[in-house]
Amino acid sequence: MKEEYKKLVEMVKKNVPDKEIMEKLGVQSKAALKKMYYDALVEAGKIKDILTEKEVKKKTAKEGTLRIGKRGTMTLSKALLVDTLGFKEGDKFTVSKSKVGIILRKE
Repeated sequence: MKEEYKKLVEMVKKNVPDKEIMEKLGVQSKAALKKMYYDALVEAGKIKDILTEKEVKKKTAKEGTLRIGKRGTMTLSKALLVDTLGFKEGDKFTVSKSKVGIILRKE
């Protein structure tokens, strides 16, 4: 963790007033101080970061959650197929139905 983040977290734990923290760390506004504190907590693993819509979609794709589109198609992302499962361009598959779901087998 960044040294200034450690200092900030320690000062907050010791109930140092915001103006004093801002002065010691050279922070210009309360908004900047709050952002810095948020970043410090995220980096320390105390809280989770807020994800953008794009990050959520990417994470969902890596986890394997899929959706049927308007035309009845399902798109499997590169993140899922290549990065996570290790498939490559040109691989062929067969699809079958089972009691628990569908099975995708590499030929």
